[in-house]
Amino acid sequence: MSLPPRPLAEPAAASDGEPTGRLAGRPTRRGLLTAGAAGAALFGLAACGSNGGGSGSEGGSGKASKGSSGTRTVDTAKGPVKVPAAPKRVVAINDFPMAAMFDLGLAPAGVFNAGEEYVPPRDLTRWKAIPKVSDGVGGAIQVEKVAALKPDLIIGIDAQANLPYDQFTALAPTVLLPFSKSKAPWRDMSDQTATVLGVPDALTKLKQRYTERAAAIKKAHAAVLARTRWDLLQGGFDEGNWWLYGHGSPIGGILADAGAVFATGSTRLAEQQSVSYELVTGKLSDADAIFYYTTNDGKPANLGPKLFAQKSFRQLAATKAGHLFGSVYFLPGGYEDAIAALGDFEKALGSL
Repeated sequence: MSLPPRPLAEPAAASDGEPTGRLAGRPTRRGLLTAGAAGAALFGLAACGSNGGGSGSEGGSGKASKGSSGTRTVDTAKGPVKVPAAPKRVVAINDFPMAAMFDLGLAPAGVFNAGEEYVPPRDLTRWKAIPKVSDGVGGAIQVEKVAALKPDLIIGIDAQANLPYDQFTALAPTVLLPFSKSKAPWRDMSDQTATVLGVPDALTKLKQRYTERAAAIKKAHAAVLARTRWDLLQGGFDEGNWWLYGHGSPIGGILADAGAVFATGSTRLAEQQSVSYELVTGKLSDADAIFYYTTNDGKPANLGPKLFAQKSFRQLAATKAGHLFGSVYFLPGGYEDAIAALGDFEKALGSL
């Protein structure tokens, strides 16, 4: 496919229509994920690459039971699956489990290629070093590439379209996480990946960091938060359309935790929807500030430059005031991304 990667949390909706689903069919949410090398020491984990190991205890939203010969049975979106007790070569065929592994300080044996420009800067070096299992950027996952990595565990999500699940299960135990049931996939997919790998409590410190950071921002910037109304958006993927994100979207929930109050556009929308350029003024006119999605070089992502070039967008009060704030973490994949999104939001508040 030639289009830039679409976020997994993006719904399939008609222009200016209510979202009809939680997915647009892409096997990636956009860019990638998190945690530094210190994560391995922090959690006492070895890398899950060619020389490392991890373990699992619980899958999806269900519980795990011990099996024979070092295996466990975990509940997944496809039903019970027997997985290794200590997987050593984990292939992450979606960004969310990859994000969780990065947060845990683990290195997948292989990952999906969503595009280098969507990878958070802190993860770029290690991401480049990991074999890619897709057909180019944003392409179909290649069974042959997965097989060549000799995985002992494959992790993806249930919303991935046209996934050759049976072929994957012939290679290794395959866990599809229940993305389709989640309203905060960056949180839920991280927690569920950790349980599949047998370290369900390993993200506790990151969870605490997130909670404390959100509360600190809410307290320190109370005055600015009270007088500022936010709209959330990204540039879109189809000519003449952009995406508006609502208060109930993943990024909306993160900013709300930090005390954000939304303008009419994002307040009236629960999750997200595609909107035509003709409706820029109607959707964004009362926003004091706009928070938007960027690539890792700070430029508006996808067709953002075309949206920003529209006369109606240039005439918005938020644009004229210079209150446009971008973040590569707008579509978070895990706890580190969510914390970084809070950081970018706080920088924006500090300039208002």
